[in-house]
Amino acid sequence: MSRYLKLLEQSLAAIAVAAVLAMMLLVSLDVIARYLFKAPLTFQYNLTEDYLMVIMVALALPWAERRGVFIRLTPFHRFMSPAVRRCLYAFNNLLVALMLLAMTWYAGERVWTDWQEQRVIFGVIDWPVWLSHVWVPTGTLALSLRLLTNACLYLLGVTPVPSPPSLDEMQQGGEALR
Repeated sequence: MSRYLKLLEQSLAAIAVAAVLAMMLLVSLDVIARYLFKAPLTFQYNLTEDYLMVIMVALALPWAERRGVFIRLTPFHRFMSPAVRRCLYAFNNLLVALMLLAMTWYAGERVWTDWQEQRVIFGVIDWPVWLSHVWVPTGTLALSLRLLTNACLYLLGVTPVPSPPSLDEMQQGGEALR
């Protein structure tokens, strides 16, 4: 299952990257069209703000969790036994996954309502609202699946609990930023 979940996360991340590239291209073309030809791309702002940014953020979440790039608060990490850390990480992952599943349900209901009522964002192009909102439940569902998988793997002892960086690693990271 973890292999299929990883494939799903990579696919969603690829779509998120495509959204970023599309944003860069559209904004650049809009600037060129606006200043060189006095003819801006009037649809660009709505497409970028209401669709591409949502895709970029929502679909990259599960990939980011798998890579371990979210902030972790670990001041007492060193004082706990590995078994306690595994249980706490599993509990935290399970708790957040349940909250995300509730968000997925609520966001999915909203997408369904938007689709049934054929809501649109008025502008140069009448953009369907559901097409903007569908990415939120997609991303939160995939992230909750990743967190549930992580919780199981921690409890089974298959995956080690991430350890906080050492002082040397933090110093090296700080030097890399300079």
